[in-house]
Amino acid sequence: APTEPYTLPLHDALPILVTMKKILAIVLALMLALTMCAGAVAETENPVAGKKVAYVMLLPSATIFQMWKDSCADLCKALDVDFDFFFCNGDFNAWMDTINSCAAAGYDGLLISHGNQDGSYVFLKEVAEKYPEMKIVCFDTQFYTDGEYQKIPGITQMFQQDKSLVTVLLDDMIAKFGEGARLIKVWRGPNYNSPFDRREVGWQEYEAAGKIKTVGEIQPLQDSVDSANAVTAAYLQSINREDVDGVIAYYDLYGQGVYKAIEENAMFNGTEGAALPMGSVDIDQVDVTNMQNRPDLWAAAGTTDWTMNGEIGMRILMLEMAGEYDKIYDPATKTYGVDVVEVPGTAIKAEALREDHTVENLADVAGETYGNLGYLSVADWMPAELIHSDRKSTRLNSSHITLSYAV
Repeated sequence: APTEPYTLPLHDALPILVTMKKILAIVLALMLALTMCAGAVAETENPVAGKKVAYVMLLPSATIFQMWKDSCADLCKALDVDFDFFFCNGDFNAWMDTINSCAAAGYDGLLISHGNQDGSYVFLKEVAEKYPEMKIVCFDTQFYTDGEYQKIPGITQMFQQDKSLVTVLLDDMIAKFGEGARLIKVWRGPNYNSPFDRREVGWQEYEAAGKIKTVGEIQPLQDSVDSANAVTAAYLQSINREDVDGVIAYYDLYGQGVYKAIEENAMFNGTEGAALPMGSVDIDQVDVTNMQNRPDLWAAAGTTDWTMNGEIGMRILMLEMAGEYDKIYDPATKTYGVDVVEVPGTAIKAEALREDHTVENLADVAGETYGNLGYLSVADWMPAELIHSDRKSTRLNSSHITLSYAV
């Protein structure tokens, strides 16, 4: 017999309809949640895992460059990226050979440092054209040819604000000795490397304005403490203490040799008359110790945070390899999507150092420029705190505010 349709009275059907509606809502909510989770996983997926990169440094190893290298290694480890490093002992040909070898070996990215102004542009342009899949970030490397500064598409240039690293030291000398302070400059001369040339701009501006007077130059023959010490010791024999107010070294490795030469000369170390004060660009633990021991000799250092510098550079390289150029951040201008990044610096005064200060904990005397996580380029898969689990990052500029807290 045919089945008769069964009809529920409305008052009996309503509870069933309400229950079915709730079940449907729950199902839809679960589906939406799963979709959002899948999207979040996709957004935070690490796009650089398994890549291979290297840090190639023209100069010999030094404490600050080891600090740089170590932070690069830490970031690469956190992102599952293979990392190598090479120091080329000041040999530009060895630097170029190392870059060519890495490119030919299939490295995905290179963070290269301190190329000279004369030859870096032509060489790196050729490398970029021959190996277009390999990404490059340059630190302290100017692109200069035919009397003009150039760009290489796809390559980000990173610098310290080198001019200011010298001028903060000059300001300290002027505060001590007044306008027209008589100073000795320690460097390797023009066109030796990009950072020295950029620092020289500050010196020349101050001299042209009559703020300082150049008494003389000391040029170490090699990038070593011993060479700086020997040349400075000889130079001090040729001048009178009353004819000079201070010394500025464009590199703290030279500064260590200068410090030793001054300390060993009774005419300049304070034994016979006032000690000859000096300042230097960059900083490491030897410098901090010397500044603590003899603040009358090593009076100040103009610097950035070299541990942070390495991470800033490597993060830029990671973003290039991920194709996320729009996330590259310049803390100097507080803008994104840039091809030049400058890291602000500051003067650290010897008189402000305590006994417990080391090169790792200078933030309270260096201001916000030292260890500032807000200077880092970030992505969902590469947050600021990735290798700083106990730190907080705060970034504030005219178009964007990011507040990220470690949990």
